[in-house]
Amino acid sequence: MAAWVRPLLVCLLIGLVSACGPHEPHRIGFVATLTGRLSDLGEAGRNGAQIAVDEINAAGGIHGRPVELIVQDDAQSPEKAIEAINHLRQIGVELVVGPMTSSMAEVILPIAQKSGMLLISPTVTAHKFFGRDDNLFLIMPSAREDARSSARHHFQEHGARRVAIIYDTRNLAYSESWLREYLVPFQELGGEVIPVPFESGHDADAERIAQQALNAKPDAVVMITGAADTARLAQRIRELNPQPLLLGAAQWATTQRLIELGGSAVEGLVVHNYFDNSAATANLVRLQQQYRERFRRELDFAGVSAYDATRVALAALSARTSGQSLREILLSGGPFTGAEGQIAFDANGDNGRIPHIMVIRDGRFQVLR
Repeated sequence: MAAWVRPLLVCLLIGLVSACGPHEPHRIGFVATLTGRLSDLGEAGRNGAQIAVDEINAAGGIHGRPVELIVQDDAQSPEKAIEAINHLRQIGVELVVGPMTSSMAEVILPIAQKSGMLLISPTVTAHKFFGRDDNLFLIMPSAREDARSSARHHFQEHGARRVAIIYDTRNLAYSESWLREYLVPFQELGGEVIPVPFESGHDADAERIAQQALNAKPDAVVMITGAADTARLAQRIRELNPQPLLLGAAQWATTQRLIELGGSAVEGLVVHNYFDNSAATANLVRLQQQYRERFRRELDFAGVSAYDATRVALAALSARTSGQSLREILLSGGPFTGAEGQIAFDANGDNGRIPHIMVIRDGRFQVLR
């Protein structure tokens, strides 16, 4: 046997355990929508996740080994999402940051559950995923908190009594959850809700959808849609109805793309947001500066929540000892340090943080309370 063959065979036998050297990277996955109309959420999430990975690598990695972020595009398509999670499973990834939408979580969670992969989602909030003993860990609170708080705020603070709600069926797990949770308290207060469903896409007729909502003669229009559709619908609504009319949106829309595309049409729009972009915590200020310098745009909730999710994932990998599962660490090893504060999971992997009510003023998200 040639002299070089024996060491090679030994290395192959050791295989994945030692990876033939101390510097083989730790791999974590990232799954999000990175193409199409809903890509802003995924792009911001990928950026935030990459900053977290780069930070730990600059500090020496995990126990001397670098971390590699394996990015996969689910394209907001069940078929692509299945391909993405299966690819990560086949290359041995055991921990994934993502997905970023509730409808994609419906698709990939059963696969992750069966294979033992853990998902830490930055932005999944459909209420159906909360209170479940599964492999999905959630950085943001349930859509129930967002929607019910919005309903009370619109009724009590803005005097809304008849609200048309435009919702995107392409992310139905989330939009139906948000609509349902808004409907209950708003009707209990004495208000009326008129649902207006549509499916997002380049061929969606924004003017027709806006007119359908306005035909209900509402005193407020609320949109459960992504940023691009919210911006486009707001513009059409303002054009068709120049009279003062309260506009609201679910948190899904609150990326920087909403302000960039919406312009003056989204001024005064009331939303919820995961983080207070005016907070002065050292970690958040540093992250905002890094994000701005690297990506030439402002940090938004998707970037923050993905950064937090990735930090949690990296902390779990760093803390793992022989015989200890990552799931055990995530459930009992917290609180973990995020950009704004501490992150801790309950027994079901849920996080109960309460979002802020915000308004767009002067091209910025500003906290109302």
